[in-house]
Amino acid sequence: MNHSTGLSRVREQLVAQLVLLGDEKKRFLDAYFVMHGKERTEISQFLSLYTDTLQKLLTDRDSLADEELHSQVLIGSFVTFEYPDFDTKDSFAIVLPDQADPDENRISFLSPVGRQLLLARLGELISVAAPSGAIRTRIAAITFTGGNSCMEGDEACGS
Repeated sequence: MNHSTGLSRVREQLVAQLVLLGDEKKRFLDAYFVMHGKERTEISQFLSLYTDTLQKLLTDRDSLADEELHSQVLIGSFVTFEYPDFDTKDSFAIVLPDQADPDENRISFLSPVGRQLLLARLGELISVAAPSGAIRTRIAAITFTGGNSCMEGDEACGS
């Protein structure tokens, strides 16, 4: 696949996300957050922040370069993060809710962990809330796959 074809496909995937999460935001919220309240309001605001980020990426041609796509967690990113306090790593793809499959390391961006990692930057240290308490994580690697299922080192991921 040549570079311009890859960028064209990336652009299509990001535009599709904009349509779903921007233009169809109310329908999306109605599907996943039926009850109006604090959580729905917070998700609505977060979706606005996310779609603003996508619009900036799409507007600035240089932002669609590999470096920018692999430096911030987006829906469709394959993320490797480290637990500095435990000297271990985890990896998974951040996907739309209907594409989630924890057994395949695909988590929804609406999940508690997905929400906390979306828009995080490469190298950023984040405290992720877990049932056992907050856990420090560092974003070690980001590969924008567009939501394709892939594992670290997979050639299809661009590694």
